[in-house]
Amino acid sequence: MRTYEKIQLRAFDVRIRDERTGEECDDVIILSKQKLQAAQICGQSSKELIYRAYNRAGFTVLDIGGARKATATLDLEGLFLEAVGD
Repeated sequence: MRTYEKIQLRAFDVRIRDERTGEECDDVIILSKQKLQAAQICGQSSKELIYRAYNRAGFTVLDIGGARKATATLDLEGLFLEAVGD
């Protein structure tokens, strides 16, 4: 039996600076709506979550665009079989 899971995603355009090289570039970070809601419960905004993720990787966030929304459907059986190599 095939099982599927729908996941709501949010994509943010982000302008960042690499602190190692000083180079600025555009990037996209994609987060699940569930992760964003969990951060809100802890009192953290989506922007704070994005800043923290990039800061840990050695980048400074210069600008964050609005969220684009999408829903993805995951084939759980297919993902499991791919993970175990069958």
